[in-house]
Amino acid sequence: MTRWLRRLPLGVRLAALTSGTLLALLVLVGIFVHRQFRAVMRDEVDRELVDLALMATGAPQGVQGAELPSYLLNRFDELDKPERSGVEVQLMSADGSVVAASRGLAGLEGLVKGGALVRVASGVPVYGDVTINGLVYRFAGAPVGDASDHIVAAAAPIQDVSNAGRALLEVFVPLTVVAGVIAALAGGVIARRSLAPLREFASEADAIGTLDLSQRLSTPPAADEIGRLGATLNRMLERLDAALGRERQLTAEVGHELRTPLAIIRAEVELLRDRFTDEGLSTSLKSVLEEVDRTTGVIDDMLLLARADAKAALDRPELVDLGELARTVVERFSAVAAGRAVSLRASGEGRVEGDPRAIERAITNLADNGLRHTPSTGAVEIEVEQRDRGAVLIVRDTGPGVPAAALSTMFDRYTRAGPRRGAAGLGLSIVAAVAESHDGNVQARNRPEGGLELTVEFHGLSGGSGRHTDPQ
Repeated sequence: MTRWLRRLPLGVRLAALTSGTLLALLVLVGIFVHRQFRAVMRDEVDRELVDLALMATGAPQGVQGAELPSYLLNRFDELDKPERSGVEVQLMSADGSVVAASRGLAGLEGLVKGGALVRVASGVPVYGDVTINGLVYRFAGAPVGDASDHIVAAAAPIQDVSNAGRALLEVFVPLTVVAGVIAALAGGVIARRSLAPLREFASEADAIGTLDLSQRLSTPPAADEIGRLGATLNRMLERLDAALGRERQLTAEVGHELRTPLAIIRAEVELLRDRFTDEGLSTSLKSVLEEVDRTTGVIDDMLLLARADAKAALDRPELVDLGELARTVVERFSAVAAGRAVSLRASGEGRVEGDPRAIERAITNLADNGLRHTPSTGAVEIEVEQRDRGAVLIVRDTGPGVPAAALSTMFDRYTRAGPRRGAAGLGLSIVAAVAESHDGNVQARNRPEGGLELTVEFHGLSGGSGRHTDPQ
């Protein structure tokens, strides 16, 4: 298969191969039929010409001699009668020279030439085509049968036979082309219908989320190759779903188990810091507390992701004041922003039905992301807007932005986008998960004046049905 054909869709390839094969078969059949038709038509003419030649050579019993007998000349006169019009006769000697001929062959060379003379001399009739005055003639040569070794050739025009062969081609060639086109169209329809289950597989597989493998492909009832493929893919999805479930359970259990010892460690470190007056030791203990808080934050993120995957983050819906939450987060990060000489502020009002703890965590990650990647004297702004379907949170910073190619993947888990270290890590994946759990979405773009703009839409919850339980 050629390289260009491999680039075509499978349905087009099947249709092309099917129609091409049928067209090749039709061409071979046409060549065979045309050759057989020509052979049959010429066989009938050959039999008539042989009969005429034998009639012309029909000598009476006992006639011998090398001279041209008078009865042959009489035969020529009979063949030149009007009722015999169109049939020409030529008498030749054993060397191929013309002895006598009817009017249509007068002045022409002998029709039987070369090796055909030897075959006729041995008693085998010979046949051939010759063009005379622009017309195609069929001739048959036979021995006279007397001691003179003369050869007689009878010729008749076969223009009708040629026209019949041409007419056959004129009918067969267009029919072959039409059949090829119909075969291509039919092959395309058949291929499309046959491959419809594969297109459905592709559409259904594309709709299956990377973190929700509970859906299965709809396999056709027939136990054919496509049905077996669907069953195989469903078994693979079952194994992946089971593995993902075990991973979520492990994440939830490990996170839950680590929160208690981390809380104990933090309490003990704070107790030690209060008891020591040494400034260097107090600074070290403060650093330890920061690392404990950072580790606790990572664990909280992992637990929130686990709850979002299990839809458990939606089980405690309340009327959330986004503006108030944004200002609370800004107040919490005010000291960090001042230490980095970055302006941090929140504005606007908006309310949405949702999980306040999850939304607050998302705003916290957005603020932390902006502060970590905004240089000194820069600014991070959090704006809240109320809209028809819910509320929108917009975070703008004056940092370096991200590469354009990373904008579509920066909310994926465990990925990072260019120089913004951590910007596409677990923190922003938390934001995307919280937005999705509130029937919203998150978008990112590089601002023309510089910096990154993150827009998070919260459309709210349809109701607090409490369908799931918290993994904790």
